[in-house]
Amino acid sequence: MKVALTVCAAIALTISSVGIASAQSKTTYRDASGRTTGSATTNSSGKTTYRDSSGRTTGSASTNSSGKTTYRDASGRTTGTSTSKR
Repeated sequence: MKVALTVCAAIALTISSVGIASAQSKTTYRDASGRTTGSATTNSSGKTTYRDSSGRTTGSASTNSSGKTTYRDASGRTTGTSTSKR
């Protein structure tokens, strides 16, 4: 019985992980020759993470409920903000 519960828990975790992964949106940036120069991935919370062609995180952006977007560098330091007009 304990083994069956462990297997069920593992299956549930796998299913939820697949659901989380599919909730992300990815954009790939390419140069004029078609080579990938970077990408941006937005998660279900609305946080966008930017990566270079090697996959290293170069920055991120997130917008709060008031419409303020905060931009951060790869170290997490705030580099700028903007506010959308409502």
